[in-house]
Amino acid sequence: MGRRWGSYGLVLASAVACYSALGAALGVLPGYVGNGLHANPIWIGLTVGAPSLTGAILRPLGGRFADRRGPRRVMVAGAVLMAVGIAPAIAPELFALVVSRLIVGAGEAVMMSAAVLWLLRLAGPRRQALSLGHIGLANYAGLTAGPLLAPPLGGAQHPGGVWLAAAALPLLAVAGVARVPVPDATTEGRRDADMDAMLWRVTLRPGVGLLLVNVGYVAVLAFGAAALSAHHLPLASAVIPVFAVGVIVSRTALGVLPDRFGPARTLLAAAAVEGVGLAVFGLTGSLAIAVTALIVLSLGQGLAVPSLGALALEGVPPQRRGAAAGAFFAYFDAGVGLGGPLTGALTHAFSASVALVGSGVAVGLAAPTALWRRRRRALDPYAGTEASDETQNAAMHSR
Repeated sequence: MGRRWGSYGLVLASAVACYSALGAALGVLPGYVGNGLHANPIWIGLTVGAPSLTGAILRPLGGRFADRRGPRRVMVAGAVLMAVGIAPAIAPELFALVVSRLIVGAGEAVMMSAAVLWLLRLAGPRRQALSLGHIGLANYAGLTAGPLLAPPLGGAQHPGGVWLAAAALPLLAVAGVARVPVPDATTEGRRDADMDAMLWRVTLRPGVGLLLVNVGYVAVLAFGAAALSAHHLPLASAVIPVFAVGVIVSRTALGVLPDRFGPARTLLAAAAVEGVGLAVFGLTGSLAIAVTALIVLSLGQGLAVPSLGALALEGVPPQRRGAAAGAFFAYFDAGVGLGGPLTGALTHAFSASVALVGSGVAVGLAAPTALWRRRRRALDPYAGTEASDETQNAAMHSR
């Protein structure tokens, strides 16, 4: 078991390196696009959210390939694509930057789908929500470390050094996982041709919930600093790191809650906390209240995503969890890809504060959407037939 958790740590650390590359780019994008390329807030939102447009398409495919080919090969391929995708950003043109972001998003989607399957296999069936939370932990660790790299590397005014780091970090991840063993999947459950369609059905409502939650996520990344500045409050540059640290604390200290108390209950509390926190953060003129709201909403974000993921994977056979996770996390990309331009349009038409309040409303709808008519039929990994949620929950609590 100790060797397995050592492997788990290496896979997680390699994912952190990839997400640090994304974080470094996010640390300069708003300033570079707005000031260096003289684009409006809609373009800022688009460049921030562009990786999710390709990610929404390729994440399910990445999960399917990881199921079939093994997660190591697929994770390495995704990380290499992330590194290569930085090249167009070197040209100081908006179109080239968007192309770069789209390619990087494709690589991240493939890398992440493989990494989450790898972590699920290493963690075992009783720690599914915890391992789903940890892939998000890698994301937010990258959002914390990456932006800190940006200023000494030239920042938004001279981003060449940032682009170089964003290419080098995924290659470091490749070296990290090169010799990590991959546990075999069990062979229980059905493998019929209808399984893929069924996977989409069981991930639909949790996925739409994830889409709504991520409208809040992209609003904080793209316009959280602008909201503080509009209220003449300091520390605008600390918004992303504080948000990321809050999610990291939530995933590490509270990450067992969905597995212990159930993902549905945890999701209800997390979505309510995050939605209210976004609204307060957008409207307040007090620095103390703004920082408190930012921390609170980050704690909600930290628990909402793994809770939704646990709902999406309930009853999915082990040998199809890569495909199911890929299908579920495609909604992550859809939330960022749609939320970026949407919150950008609200900011352009009204203000960053209005965009944050609107995103809080979207997050508040996540739990009712994900849990609506939850008496759906889900896949039974042991019998190869469909079973109700009540049957699965009873089985889980009897263990």
